[in-house]
Amino acid sequence: MPTQHPSVAQARTVKDHISGLIARSDEMEELPVAMRYVMDNYTLTGAERELVCATSTVDLGTCAGEWFVPPQVKPGHHIVYVHGGGWFAGSVDTHRHLIDLLARTTGRAVFAPNYRLAPEHPFPAGLDDARRAYFHACAHGPAGPMEVASVALMGDSAGGNLSAALVIDLVSRNARLPDALALLSGVVDFRPPDRMPPGSDDPTCEPTTQTKIAELYLQGVTTVDDPLVSPAAAGTDILERFPPTIIQASSDEYLRDQDVAFAAALWRLGVTVHLSIWPHLPHAFHLFPQELPEAGRAVAEIAAFLEGVEAAPVDEFASVGAQND
Repeated sequence: MPTQHPSVAQARTVKDHISGLIARSDEMEELPVAMRYVMDNYTLTGAERELVCATSTVDLGTCAGEWFVPPQVKPGHHIVYVHGGGWFAGSVDTHRHLIDLLARTTGRAVFAPNYRLAPEHPFPAGLDDARRAYFHACAHGPAGPMEVASVALMGDSAGGNLSAALVIDLVSRNARLPDALALLSGVVDFRPPDRMPPGSDDPTCEPTTQTKIAELYLQGVTTVDDPLVSPAAAGTDILERFPPTIIQASSDEYLRDQDVAFAAALWRLGVTVHLSIWPHLPHAFHLFPQELPEAGRAVAEIAAFLEGVEAAPVDEFASVGAQND
């Protein structure tokens, strides 16, 4: 019999860990409590996480943000990272090791907000906080106010959703757009399909769960058809202004097909897009760099994409100054 490839076995181990968390969370009556249990334990596999960056905290008023500065940093070139967690869970702490890895691999200071979470703070509170963090990173560095050369925006899962929605929000404000966008297993379409996508192996989500999440996240403020909730629903006049974008997902994820469709929509409008589908990995696999070698390679791919964007001509919209709330 053929021997199973080591990375396949490693991915299965991580998936089994996640499935166990989901099974235990199913016994919890309240969805936000269950989601916070899963997110708080999502990466607790026993692996030792590497942390190298210097950190500092900034008060943004409605929330706090944290700078991650690698030992070898490229001054004035920033990343804003919006953590995932299903709009109800997660924090800078649950994603600390991934943010640290992104900063080290890209050589950029990363600013990550602890944005307000639903259901206590429904839409658009989290999006508003992401905007505040972005505007801060457009005009400040870890040491204070400065002239910023470039800002990339990125996030995983729900953080990817907020990142793509923030681009749409910035376009509507005619504000400075990010120089690049990275969606790591990002949710771009909140409108649930009738069934799980063919070939998916993802215990973290299913259509019925998405409907419940939407009800608690939106609380009647808007609907899943709103482009600030489902970025894939944005018009062509908005999508054509998206910055160069890299989209990464696993072939097994619930959201795989929506990410592929979103990349295709941007391509058709002439936006520079790099779509990267990694086979048979768990949702938000980037959070497991010690367990899955693909996680580190995916982060290196993001770093290479950012370098390529900087080497290309500057988009005309990148020169528009940042605006405050």
